[in-house]
Formats: sequence, C-alpha cells, structure tokens
Amino acid sequence: MAHRHRGVPPARRGDRRRRRGIRSAHRLAPRSQAGGGMTPTRHSRLSTAGLLRRQFLAGPVASVMLALLVLAGALLATGVPRAVAAMHTAALEQSLEQFPAREIDLVASSRNLPELGGSSGETTLEPEIDAVWGAQEQHLLDIRPSMPELLTRVTGEPLSALVAGPTIAGVAGAAAGSNSYQLFTAFDPRIREHLTLTGGQWPAALTDPVPGSTPLEIVLADAVAEEMAWVPGESRSIPVGTNPQDVRLVGTFAATDPDDGFWTHVPPVALEPSVAFTPEGNIEVTGLGFADPVSWAALQESDLPTTMDVWFPVLPDRIRSADSAELVTQVDQFMSQVFVLGSGSWEYWFATVGEVAFASGLPDALNDAAVAASASDAVLATIASGPIGVMVAVLVLGARVVFERRRTGLELAAARGASPGQLRGILALEGLAIGVPAAIVGGLLGTLLVAADAGPVGWAIAALFALTPMALLVAAAPGLSPLRRARSDLGRPSTGRFRWMAEVLVAVLAVTAVVLLYRRGLATSTAATGVDPLLAAVPLLLSLLACLVVLRVYPIPLAALVRSTSRRADLVPFLGSARALRDPSAGLVPVLAVVVGVSVTVFSSVLLGTVQAGVERAADAQVGADASVGGTPFTLEQLDQFAAVPGVAATAPVYSAKPTKVTADGRGRTSTLIVVDSAEMRKVQQGRDAATPLPAELGATEAEGVPVVLSKPVADFVSGADSANLDGDDFEVVGVVDGRTAYSPRTNWVLMDVANAKPFTATLVPRTVLVRFDEGTSAAEADEITAALAEIAGEDAVVVTPDGLLTELRERPTTRGLVISLVVAIVLASLLTALAIVLTLVVGRPARDRLLPLLSTLGLGRRGERALVVWEIGPVAVIALVAGALLGIALPFVVLAGIDLRAFTDGDAQPAVTLDPWLITAVLAGSLLVTIAAAAAASRIDGSVNAARAMRKEEEG
Repeated sequence: MAHRHRGVPPARRGDRRRRRGIRSAHRLAPRSQAGGGMTPTRHSRLSTAGLLRRQFLAGPVASVMLALLVLAGALLATGVPRAVAAMHTAALEQSLEQFPAREIDLVASSRNLPELGGSSGETTLEPEIDAVWGAQEQHLLDIRPSMPELLTRVTGEPLSALVAGPTIAGVAGAAAGSNSYQLFTAFDPRIREHLTLTGGQWPAALTDPVPGSTPLEIVLADAVAEEMAWVPGESRSIPVGTNPQDVRLVGTFAATDPDDGFWTHVPPVALEPSVAFTPEGNIEVTGLGFADPVSWAALQESDLPTTMDVWFPVLPDRIRSADSAELVTQVDQFMSQVFVLGSGSWEYWFATVGEVAFASGLPDALNDAAVAASASDAVLATIASGPIGVMVAVLVLGARVVFERRRTGLELAAARGASPGQLRGILALEGLAIGVPAAIVGGLLGTLLVAADAGPVGWAIAALFALTPMALLVAAAPGLSPLRRARSDLGRPSTGRFRWMAEVLVAVLAVTAVVLLYRRGLATSTAATGVDPLLAAVPLLLSLLACLVVLRVYPIPLAALVRSTSRRADLVPFLGSARALRDPSAGLVPVLAVVVGVSVTVFSSVLLGTVQAGVERAADAQVGADASVGGTPFTLEQLDQFAAVPGVAATAPVYSAKPTKVTADGRGRTSTLIVVDSAEMRKVQQGRDAATPLPAELGATEAEGVPVVLSKPVADFVSGADSANLDGDDFEVVGVVDGRTAYSPRTNWVLMDVANAKPFTATLVPRTVLVRFDEGTSAAEADEITAALAEIAGEDAVVVTPDGLLTELRERPTTRGLVISLVVAIVLASLLTALAIVLTLVVGRPARDRLLPLLSTLGLGRRGERALVVWEIGPVAVIALVAGALLGIALPFVVLAGIDLRAFTDGDAQPAVTLDPWLITAVLAGSLLVTIAAAAAASRIDGSVNAARAMRKEEEG
C-alpha cells in the first residue's frame, strides 16, 4: 500500500533554507555595516583549552560514565591480581602448616656425636652451655651467611637436639610381669626456651663420670610422668654399657608452645607417652625426659644409641606464593652442598660429626602448592574471560555514546575547515582526559584495598584501560561527515562477503579450541606454564560464536512478525518490528555483551553448584561415616563405650595404619598398611556413596596369598611384576581404589582384613573409630551423640562429622576465593549486561528524538512511545538472553574437561557437573530484573523533544 508523503514540499523547504541563510548572514555581519560606524572586530578570549572545556561541559554525563568504566576496569586490573596473590599465599601457608615441621625444615641428621667446645662468642647460648655446645652452634651460624637472600629470609636461627636411647628404666623391686618402662633422654641447648616448668626444679648439670654414683637428673612432661608412675625425687636405673646409671626425676614440665616445630624433631613420646603391649602381653610405657644440656659432656662416652638433629626452621608465614619457584631452586642448591659441622674425628669408639648435607621436603610441598595454585589460576582466568569481554563491549558502547555527543560540534568544525588531524586530536585529548585520571584513581584504589604484591602486570593492564577511550574515540573519527549523514538502515552489500569470512573464521577457531581442549584433557601440570591461554579463550570464543548465530537467526522470526503485524490496524507492533528489522540498535557489540554476560552468569552459577557439591562429597568421603573419632590410641573399654552411646547404630575401628613395604621384582616401595574388620566397616558405611569398596573376598583366611585392596599407586607399582610381596609374604589383589580412604589420609596404601593381620603387625591398637548413627537421627541428637563420643575419647581426641569437615573445607583460602570470585563474576556480569542495554538505548536516542515527537503529533501516546523503545532492543535481547543461558549451561561440560577442580574440593575425583535449577533460576531472574529496571530507567531519560525541534533536525540532516 503506497503511503502519501506528508512532509513539507521541496520548494518551501528551499525557501526556508534561504531565509535561514539570510538571517545567519545578518547575524554574522560586522556591526559597522548595521550601524554605519566602524567598530573593531571582537575576538574570542577562549583558548584551545577553554574551548575543549566548554565542549566537555556541554555533555559531561557520557564522559563521566566512560571515566567510571575506566576506573572500575583499572580497579579490577590492579586489585584482582593482588587478591589472587594473597589467596595463593594464604593457601600455601595453610598447606605448609599441615606438614610436620621436620618434613619441611632444612634438617641434617646424624648418629655421630657433636664436637664439644666453646664458640667464638657469636652464639646466644648461656656461657656454661656454650662451653659444651658452642663449637657446633658456631658452625651452624657460619653456614647461614652462605644461604641465598630469599632462603635466609624464610628460615629461622639454627637449632639442635640430641636424643639418646631408648633404654630400659628399671624400677627397683618391680615384680615379674609388671609394667615395663622405656626412656629416651634428650639434650636441648635451649631447654628453657622450649619447656616451662610445672613442678619441682630444673635438672642440674652432671659433671661426674658416667656410670657413677651421681644420678642424672631429668624432667618429664606431666602426662608422661603420670603414665610412667614416676614421682619427683624417685630414681630409676638405665644401663650404660654393662653398668647401671641412676636417673632421678626432679621436676615436670609443659611445652611452652606445643605447636612449636621443635617437638617434631624429638620423639613424640616427649609430650604424650606411648602405651603398647609387648609380645608377652605385658604393658610397656615409653617416654622421654630432658636432662641439662651440659650433662651431655659426661655421657658422651656412655655408648648409648644416639640421634642428633640440627636444622634451620622454615617459617611458612614468610613464604609468598610468588616466590615459590625461586625458593625451590635455592633450596635444591642448598641441599646439594655439604657443610662442615665438626672435625669428623674418631674418639675411642665413637666419631664426632664432620661434613653434613641438609635435606628438606619443602621443594615437594611448594611444587604441590604451585600445581594447586595453577589450577586455581586456570579456573579464575576462565571465569574472568567472560566479564573482560563484557567490559570491553561496554567500553566500546560508552565511547560510542561520547562520540555521538560530540558528533554535531565536530562535524560543524569540519564544515568550517578543521582538518581530519585536528578532529582526531580533539578526540584524543578528550579520551586522555577521560581515561588517564580515572585509571590512576582506579589503580591506586586497587593497590590500597588489597595488601599484597602481584608485580607490575596489574598496572600495565590499568595503563591499557587509560588509553582505551582515546583509541576508541580516534577510531570513530572517520565516521564524521559535515554532509548529510547516510541512513543506517540501508545496508552495504559489499560487506557481506567479509562478514561471512569473519564468521567462518570465528567458528573454526571456536571448534578447534574445543577439540584441542578435549584431546588434551585435564590441565593438571600447568605449574610451570601458568594460565592456559587455550582454556581461558574457549568461553569467549564460544560466546562470540553464539553472538554471530543470534545476529544471523533473529531476523528470521522478526521478518515473519513484520509480515504478520502489517495486516493489523495497530501501528506500534508493525512500526516497532519493522524498525528492529531494518535499523537494529543491537549490533555485534551489544549482542556480544548480552550473550557473554548471561552465559558468564549461568556458567558461574553452575560452577558454583558443582564446587559446592564436590566439597560436600569430599567431606563425606574423608569422614566415611556419620562421625569419626581419632587422635589417640583407644582401649577396648573405650571401644565398648563408643558402641553403647545412645543413638549409635554401629562402630568400626581402624585397627592399624602402620608403615609397610611392598616389593615387586626386587624393587621396594614404602606404603601404609591399613587393617579393618571388613564386616564391621561395611555395616558402618552401608549406603554411603563415597565408601571404600570392601569385597567379600577380603575376609577370606584360607587363600594362598593374603587378600588385599590396593590403592592405585601401589597397584601400578606391582602391575606386570613377575613376583610381588608384602613384608615378604605373598598377597592376592581383590580390589583397586583410586584415591584416599576414610581410614588414612595417605594415597599410597594397602588394606587388609583384621583376620589376616597377625603376621603383618605386632599390635592392633585403634587410633580411628568410624561411627554410624541410628536412622532418622536429627541434627540436635547428632550433636548430643558427638559430644558423648568426645567425652569418652578424651581431651586429646577429635570427633569429626561430615558437616564439620564441610565447614572447614569451605573456609580454605582456595575454596573461599573461588566462591567469592564466582559471586563477583555473577554480580559484575549482570551489572555490565544491564549497562550494555542502557548504553545501547542511549546510542539510539538521537533517532528516537527525531521519530517520537513526529509520531506524537499524529496521536501516539507515551505508552506507545515506551513500547517502541522496547521493540528497539527487545527482540534481539530476548534471543541473546536465551542463547546466553543455553551457552552458560553448556560451557561447564566443555570447560571442565580441561580444569582440575580437585584443588578446590579436596576430593580425589573430578566433581561431576551439577545443575542446581533453583540457583540457576534465581541468578537468571535477578539478572533479568536488573536489566529490565536499567532499560526502563534509560528509556525515560530526556524523552521530551518537541515536534518542531525534531523536524528542524530532520531538515538540517
């Protein structure tokens, strides 16, 4: 149907232009011509800076908004890397604290004796102690200056301790079959720094020959003295060679700091006694006493078995994650050297210590932490790639808004003779004025908010943000034209070929990246390479591909809608759909922002649900029951009391978890032997998803080889061997398990039934008991049962439940950091998506300012105007929203093929993707509401333009 043109006739339009030209010429004519007298020409007093300032103040809102975007980008650029570095350092410190100090300290251990003598006066020992231990202390102090600076900073001053024994501490008049006692005797040059006297007095130095009539004085820990039934003032005898030597208890002590790493360098019986049964069935108690360090000079020739540790304690709180690689190199270099600790001479039957080499498990611990940190970085980079894409899209839109605000003035300047270079210079100056101050402020805020050091990378990214407004504005300069502007709804067919080429290229890159990701598998060895670019790029490439699909697909249903609405009397649906089809406000950039923003939001919510489910499964697997009681040896009486607690359905002790040796074709490997009653354990773990499988054959007692279940590392070790044995005996593998069990934290283990354990372990004293509650036990009842179990187990035991361990795992720095990152990604992506919609509507406002007032003169009301605004962005936004949601759900199945989440869940297996419908729905609804609210607010901004002004703009082009 042809529509009659209702505009102003061409002739009248020409008359109006001529009249406007005459009026303009009259206004510009010199006053001398109007008034007849000559007056001097007036020049503007505004400088170039003043003109730029007036231009900025003419429309500051868009520039301020762009500056805020740059500020936010610079804040994130400097703050996020520092927060990640702080998270890695906290995780590293927590990881190192889980190791016994002796495993990570720089330790030299020797069975030779220390060289006695004084120092050159540089030690901090007491003079009488320095006279005996000073020479060795001086050698240790001389080693320290040879350490690299970083290694020196993370280690403390040298320490040493010598332990003699164990020897039988005989009680005078003890009857046959009574308890027996074994005594270690320790000599610590800094005894009064590590011990606090709780009763009696400090031991006096023994200077008389040994053995002799003068007793050796010692102090015992309170618990050790009580278990050994040794009261202060009592003497017992130890054998020194073939003669007895009296040992007198003169006091009791408590550890000044029980968590001090010093206590890992002496036998554990220093603070808690060991109670065991001898092969004859008698009770044997073992403890350790401290003598005055000066007394060692008298005992040096006593022929007692000795072990001496000298070490530089490692201080985990001084180690930064960023220094791990350098520190590993320095420790390896230090351990490859030998150092002089004494003369190494022979004195009668014994030798003094000579050259020693230090050893430490710190490099392995740091490498393990680096692998976990690398996995964290891979996940965080994948999460960050989406918001970065949305941020870039929003910056492009923000710069476009600023450019459109400056277009009229710049085109007028071009019409009056401004060169392209001058126009680009004006845009560049405004871009720098917007970007540089905002980036500086954002960078400083990010630096001040997070107290950590992440290097100069963050500031380099902030500098890119500072230059981005200038680059975007200058890049838009070719779009300036002082002539009549071309219609945007009339496409340029010449670009079709290039568009297809670009789309095919994006599709090929996205598919190739996904294929490579699947072929490579989990990124478990990226500690040396850092963030994986392929893994980080996959989400953005797939989002870009989805965006292109949306732009290709959405015109199809929209064209059908135009044809449908053209037959209706209502103007708004037809006009809105036709404008959305012919002149879409949503080009590549805003569609990309919506698709990426929504996909990141959904992906983050799916990943959050997956990690939470993985942590819950890991907590349940590590506890292995409704509760686990452990920490100290338990008596038969305590086991019976555990089973008798109201609400307890079953108990199953772990009878042993001792070191053992597996041999395959003559090659040996140390492992952990776990002994359980398989029938009891199956009853306790019945119905638990993560329970260790215990085949029925495990309890067989008549097999040629003892039936065992092996961990995967042990199974791989014996696989293909012609002969394999366990402590010299044959075994038969009835099962293989990949990972840890609830019975031991080790991944390298051999499990057997208690019925077959007799030849492999001398004692069966449980230190862990798994407990099953009655069905239907409430949370309050579970708390009561747990409290009862803890009371029976004693102060030194620990009762762990899956819920308690779950809370602990969630508080780990890596897990907590990931959860915070996912929540921030969800919020940031939602806000940026809403902002992209707002900026898209702002960019399209000039066209609406020309159209809506004209339509209002024809009777279109405010409701119709708002409906047209919705049509402007609605169709493509809805399709982009659907595409983004589908992509967000699909992304975890693609991306998690290359990310190892076990560093966050502490589980042995990669957690399965978990779709939480309530969480996904809530996140999508929140994002949608924010977007709708922002769009509604944007549509109401400056919506009043009168018809006359609109017509004048249309005429002026």
